[in-house]
Amino acid sequence: MLTIEQAKEYLKTVGVTLPDFLLQALIDQVGSIQPCLDEHYPASTALLIQLYLIGLMGLGQGDKYISSQTAPSGASRSFRYQSFGDRWKGSLSLLRGLDKYGCAVGLIPPDPTANPAFAGIWIGKGGCFCGGE
Repeated sequence: MLTIEQAKEYLKTVGVTLPDFLLQALIDQVGSIQPCLDEHYPASTALLIQLYLIGLMGLGQGDKYISSQTAPSGASRSFRYQSFGDRWKGSLSLLRGLDKYGCAVGLIPPDPTANPAFAGIWIGKGGCFCGGE
């Protein structure tokens, strides 16, 4: 079973940081496929499937990720906001290539890049944006 420490460490390598309560909720979801994983895969493969799945779920939380980081004296971080679709598709490919029995299929979030016509941001000044009733 995937631990919160393992999930944090993996997500950190792909530049995703999530609050503990959200991470725990995702781990609980990923844990629901444990019986299928135990039936079909060795423990190391099952762990990779869970990590790739949590990576997809984490990537789906937003498009900001760390592109570079320096430390001891002059700490700085650089973020990138591009190529989310490529990152998504790469992670999905890793997961699908490894999960031959489809244990994780039901938990894979919908592809946020599938229909960009509906992506956007609503900005308003004053007034009310009300759905007609």
